[in-house]
Amino acid sequence: MNITPIGIRARLATLALVFLAVFPVATRSASAQVQIAVIGDSSVYGKGVSPSQNYPSQLEGALRARGLNVQVSNGGVNGDTSAGLAARLDSAVPPGTRVAVIWVGVNDVVRQGKSRAEVYANVAEIVSRLRARGVDSYFIRPPVYNVEDHNNPALTLPGDQHFNAAGYARMVARTIGPIQALVAKAAKKKSA
Repeated sequence: MNITPIGIRARLATLALVFLAVFPVATRSASAQVQIAVIGDSSVYGKGVSPSQNYPSQLEGALRARGLNVQVSNGGVNGDTSAGLAARLDSAVPPGTRVAVIWVGVNDVVRQGKSRAEVYANVAEIVSRLRARGVDSYFIRPPVYNVEDHNNPALTLPGDQHFNAAGYARMVARTIGPIQALVAKAAKKKSA
């Protein structure tokens, strides 16, 4: 009578069941998707370019190229202001969002004559509300956002001061580092 092989088989079967039960959980947590909402005005919306060329789409592609599992939503509205964004914040940042990228303020200053201090106060309120929802945020502002880039024909649409695909690619290159850090932080929280 040989008991040892049965005991070993039973232990191996138990280990296999434990492995199968644990492995899918480990796989899910390692690849947990992080939702990002990019919110703001026409610079976010991508006025004049195809949806695949706007800032949110290029940001998603760049983050995925770095191996990050992200989904980026476009919460841009042409002509929006920081006060307008604050008013529509709940709809602009869908439930489940872990990171928000805020790019707004030009219309406040150029069209409404508001000061940068007023824009920053509105954005501070937006950031506070997002933080209360557990959403980390990144605000694109000078010097990262260089208003003079809108006068560069290589970065703008013909006869317009809105960015073209190259202009948005430049903005992705300038902002991806801090956004990637926020995504990594959110992914770590999500898998914990």
